[in-house]
Order: sequence, then C-alpha cells, then structure tokens
Amino acid sequence: MLASSCGPGREAARTNQPHAIRLGADDLRRLYRAYGFEVREGTRHLVVRHPEHHDLVTTVARHDELPPAYARTAVRLIEEVIRRRGMMSAGGEA
Repeated sequence: MLASSCGPGREAARTNQPHAIRLGADDLRRLYRAYGFEVREGTRHLVVRHPEHHDLVTTVARHDELPPAYARTAVRLIEEVIRRRGMMSAGGEA
C-alpha cells in the first residue's frame, strides 16, 4: 500500500528538517510592523496593509505555526516596500 501524501508521516518530515523555521502569526505581526505595515485583528486572520501603498495587502491566519507561503508573502511585500522607498528617494514615483 502506498503512503498517503498527507498525514503524520509528511508532517513529521516537514517539521524535522534542520533548516525549517517555525513562524507564527505573532512573529509575522512583528515583522510587518517593523517595515511600516498596519496590522488589524480580524476574527480569524490578521489583516495587513501598508498605509502608503494601499495595494500591498494580505491576511495572516492566527495560528502558532504557519505554512511557508505566509513567510514568502511577507518577504515579497517587504521587498516591494523597500523597492518603492528606493524609487522615491531617487526621485521616481512609486
């Protein structure tokens, strides 16, 4: 019988990786705020938006451990804020 792609075996493999970093909603809240994002508490999610760049918006599930996609989204949005700040200081438009 083939092992299921979901279940305890897969979860254990994912969390036992030596390079894995566990991030929760509180970690991402602090990270987003450090880069100027506003974080609002929803009933099940945090709502994250940047006050100067209204198109930079996302939600974060309120869990102690989040899938890596949440961290990738945070990196993408933060890199975009940094890029726009660089354009603004260089005299360009964001």
